[in-house]
Amino acid sequence: MVDNRCVLKIGPDVMFFTGYQPQSSRDEFCDDIPNKGQMVVALDMQKTELRDMLTEIRIIKDDGTHTNIRGLPVLTDAELSSREVLDPVTIVHLDPRKYPTGSLTFDHTFPEVGKFIGIVTVTNDHGQKYVSQFPFSVGQPTFKAFAVYGLIGVLVLAALFGFWQFNRMQQAVSAKTAE
Repeated sequence: MVDNRCVLKIGPDVMFFTGYQPQSSRDEFCDDIPNKGQMVVALDMQKTELRDMLTEIRIIKDDGTHTNIRGLPVLTDAELSSREVLDPVTIVHLDPRKYPTGSLTFDHTFPEVGKFIGIVTVTNDHGQKYVSQFPFSVGQPTFKAFAVYGLIGVLVLAALFGFWQFNRMQQAVSAKTAE
């Protein structure tokens, strides 16, 4: 995130993007999609040079066979250039085209939960390509959710421990006053 906006780095440039699930809520998301169902993505190309490039969008199902870098799946250059690898797992594909207004919006309905990889490829007039990959999940608990539930669990345990200690102290005081 940069200035509270979701950023996708592509080559020397950046695109801003936002995801929505209009059927579920008005909340925006940058990475994992909270629920299965309809998703709307808006990409905004700030730089004029990006608007003059061909932009291709692809979302694939993550089958778990890709290289992992810091725990995240990444496709190699050979995989990215192979239709035999990409086509069988592609669930969304927007053919390369120019977006002179700098805005690109698409929607897709995810019928099931799972892990996916988004791939944005831009190609300039000289044939030079820049690729950005971003793994995401649909309808799966995220680390943030585990952190919240963990914090709630710790607070409940602390409250129970405090109650237990208070009862022990009360019983000790009652025992001393009874003597």
